[in-house]
Amino acid sequence: MSWIAREIAARGGEVSFRDFMELALYHPRHGYYSAAAPRYGRGGDFLTAPTASRWYATVLAGWLERLAARVGPVAFCDVASGDGSLLAELAAVATGNAGRALRFVGSVERSPAMRSVQAARLDARLAVPLAVVASIRELELPRGPVVVHACELYDAQPVHRVVMREGVLCELRVAADGDVCRWREAPAGEELERYFAGHGVVLEPGQVAEARLDAEPLHSSLLELGGDDGLAVIVDYGYEARRLYDARGRRGGSLAVQQSHRVSRDPLAEPGERDLSAHVNWDDLRRAADQAGWREIGLSGLAPFLIRAGLADQMERLGVGAAAEIDARTVAERQEIKRLLDPDGMGADLKVLVQGIGELADAAAEELRVG
Repeated sequence: MSWIAREIAARGGEVSFRDFMELALYHPRHGYYSAAAPRYGRGGDFLTAPTASRWYATVLAGWLERLAARVGPVAFCDVASGDGSLLAELAAVATGNAGRALRFVGSVERSPAMRSVQAARLDARLAVPLAVVASIRELELPRGPVVVHACELYDAQPVHRVVMREGVLCELRVAADGDVCRWREAPAGEELERYFAGHGVVLEPGQVAEARLDAEPLHSSLLELGGDDGLAVIVDYGYEARRLYDARGRRGGSLAVQQSHRVSRDPLAEPGERDLSAHVNWDDLRRAADQAGWREIGLSGLAPFLIRAGLADQMERLGVGAAAEIDARTVAERQEIKRLLDPDGMGADLKVLVQGIGELADAAAEELRVG
């Protein structure tokens, strides 16, 4: 019997897709994100913004420096920090004034293997106190302004799957049939019905959709890190509810399965060996912010965010789009920037939600030139 079949059998022979996804991604031994080596990056199954180009960290460091010039040194916390790639790049470029912009660095990473990697690569690089912890609740930040960053945290959180059958909302569950996992349908519970009703969503007959019931409370916990002078920078794939659940664009839902930069169709195959993700409902995160008294500073594609945050200056220096003769290093830098700005890729598909409270929120709004 396969490991996943044993786990499902121990839970009564059938589980929600949310619990299946939790096991497939985060099982301590067999989960996708429990592997000893990172699953993402250029040699992995997919790229994230920080691993696609060092310019992501360069722009972020410059932006933090300008914010600190307005409000004083900030504590920076990266949630779902993986192997610490972003923090290592920040440490590499945060010299001089940029280095003085930080007073504390926090790293939240669920995987014990990745936390060990971080400890080895970051301790000697950072000139400020560092805390690497397993959960948001474990992180104790010093008083003062806090910037919380999370890249592809939410789309990797487990989701329930549902389908509309003859006017009845049904949950798509997973049963173990020997070593094979198969779909089962059952009437959806009240919590799922309330979720869709609360967003004003009525699915069409046969339409499949996902619901991430944990997103709002998770985001509330993340915002608590910022206290009364904080900024949240959330980079992820997603849409507002009205578009996310529009059957004209996503009749089959947004669940994605990836391996070696290729998309697969079967989310139940090879659990633990493939990445599973589903788009974020930005309205979940907005509700958490509203309840916490935070305001939205902006929601845009990755490309416009980076340009407003300082990448435009780097593009001018490197002559991105120009035909001048330049050395090989500059050519490579141009290509990295173009990858971040790709209108047919992560430049448009990845979104950046910026929320804030207090003086830091005012400073961020001015730096990003939003009202």
